[in-house]
Amino acid sequence: MIVAPLEKERIVISRLVFIFMFIFLLFRFFLHITLSHLLQPSLFILNLDFSYWAYKFSGLPNLIIYNNTGVVLFDSCLFLFCFLCIVFPLKQIFVVSFGFLFLIYAITYNTFIVHHAHPLAVMMLITLPFWVKRNQSWKLLWEGMRYYICYIYTMSFIWKVFLGNTFWYWDQGIITTKYNLVEYIYHNPATAMTSIYKFFIAHPQLLNAGNILIILFEGLMVIGFFTKRYDRYLLFLPVIIHLSTYFFSDVFFIEWLVLIFVFFTKKDFDIITKRFPVLLKSFRHA
Repeated sequence: MIVAPLEKERIVISRLVFIFMFIFLLFRFFLHITLSHLLQPSLFILNLDFSYWAYKFSGLPNLIIYNNTGVVLFDSCLFLFCFLCIVFPLKQIFVVSFGFLFLIYAITYNTFIVHHAHPLAVMMLITLPFWVKRNQSWKLLWEGMRYYICYIYTMSFIWKVFLGNTFWYWDQGIITTKYNLVEYIYHNPATAMTSIYKFFIAHPQLLNAGNILIILFEGLMVIGFFTKRYDRYLLFLPVIIHLSTYFFSDVFFIEWLVLIFVFFTKKDFDIITKRFPVLLKSFRHA
């Protein structure tokens, strides 16, 4: 079967995205933060978010979160359809079904932990380009997602430099590290990570300089608006940003790394397909 280059690209990118999501769903399962592990929580928040109100009045919480059979069935379907998206990346019914299931998971999770889990919103958005049937439409939406990602990081830079002013506050790095990691250091005084944290706390200039560097990395994402020439390098910036904020600020946004796939170049695509030809095998047309 002859497959067009654009369709090949869609198949590989789709599988990479859904493999990433499946891995993090497993990660969340073992952390006991999928819906079947919430143990019928009593806390519930709506605020002024209309999607939460619509969710509450739909009756879904009674069918899912307060129903032992329903919540186990929901988690099973969430994993199943994610897996089916990996095996059959061109089957819209599987992609759309998973998208709706993940939307329900994200809204339910945010509602019952009374906090907006921002990585879940990003993981919902990244599935949208795969909902369409035509490969040309997928490519257009995928390109749009790339510019949206550049916008997110650029706006973060603008906020920290011109609005929030954290860029100009030199001690922001050391203060953030102390505030977010004091509990870990107190409860784990003899670990290797605590030794590393103590070293950096003893040398606050490193943390402060690192904080400035991370903000500048966010600002560099503006390059993506004007050229794709440096996409192979831009994809490493989110990796550095989110790994650094995780290890030094205890801010777990690692799931945002699903965004790096929008910066894959043709050279990256060729390398991946050459090393992992299985990504192009055993697929069926929608």
